[in-house]
Amino acid sequence: MSAATESVSESTKTRLRTTGVGAVSGLGAALLGYLATYIATSGTIENSTASQLLEALGSGLPTWKVVGWVFLNTHGVVTTFPGIFGTTSSANLVEQFEAFSTLLYAVPAVALVGAGAAVAVARGASTVKSGAIAGATTVAGYLPVAVAGVALFAVTIGDAVARPDPLTATLLAGVVYPLALGTVGGAVTAALR
Repeated sequence: MSAATESVSESTKTRLRTTGVGAVSGLGAALLGYLATYIATSGTIENSTASQLLEALGSGLPTWKVVGWVFLNTHGVVTTFPGIFGTTSSANLVEQFEAFSTLLYAVPAVALVGAGAAVAVARGASTVKSGAIAGATTVAGYLPVAVAGVALFAVTIGDAVARPDPLTATLLAGVVYPLALGTVGGAVTAALR
């Protein structure tokens, strides 16, 4: 085997390991972000008038699903609701209800910057560029959670469904947030080393 083939093979292995670490870090960031959102909002959701009204009408509104809406809302993803005569409306619960603190917007940012930093440290990134590339791999773990959230956080109301908007959940929460914030976390961490 030539030296060139060995270096290409080793380079590929290194990229795959970095992507694996990024996927685990991205998944961890998503799960920790959801957990932090759950802790901060579940009591408010369970005691809300809307939740009590839906329970009275016989439509179960599981708290964990509404927390999922709020978690994705902190990424700029709106939740779509069925309206009358087949129409739909959308809302960002964090923006529209005073019961939710705007500090919730920091949850995904902190989780993803931390995840990007963790990947940079784990992979021994020594330059800003290598740290940024390592941090960007958090998308490999965060994207599947954002996509799955569209289905997992769906709630059937009559013949219609309330759920996070699929397009923005995928693109904004699944790709833009982890790429941007993971990259920043990785780059800053590498620069400080």
